[in-house]
Amino acid sequence: MSDAQTLPEHEEGTIRLLLVDVHAISRKSSRTLFDSLPGLSVVGEAGEHLEALRLAVVLQPDIVLISMRVQGSTGPQTAREILVQVPHARVVFLTLFDDPEYIHSALASGAHAYVLKQEPAAEILKAITKVMAGEQYLSPGLKLAQ
Repeated sequence: MSDAQTLPEHEEGTIRLLLVDVHAISRKSSRTLFDSLPGLSVVGEAGEHLEALRLAVVLQPDIVLISMRVQGSTGPQTAREILVQVPHARVVFLTLFDDPEYIHSALASGAHAYVLKQEPAAEILKAITKVMAGEQYLSPGLKLAQ
C-alpha cells in the first residue's frame, strides 16, 4: 500500500491542496488542520517524490504545500518538477527550517511562499490567501541573510 492518500473532490470554490511531506504524522496533522478551515480542501497527500508528481498531475491542485524533505528527492527539486508539469499550481513550503540556504533554495525552485510550521493556523491561512491572490509570502522573522 502506498503512503499517499487521495481524498474525494470537494465543493466548488474551495482551494484545493496537495500535501507533500516525508513524515506521515505531519501530513495527517496538516490534513486535519486544513480540512477544518473554511475554503480549504486537502485533495491528496504524498511523502515520496514520484508519487507527489503523479498526484499533482492527476489532481491538479491549486496549492502544493511541501516540506524541504521529500523521500527520493528534495522539496525544492520536487517543487520545480511539479511546476513544470502543473504550471498553474502555486507552491508553498511549509517547513521547520529557518535557514537562509533552505529559504533561498525553496524560492529559487519557483515557490510562492515559505512558511514555518510553528506559525499559528491563522498565519498559514494568510500565506495561502496571499499566494492565491498572486502575492509572495514569507513567514515573519525569517533569517534571510547569511
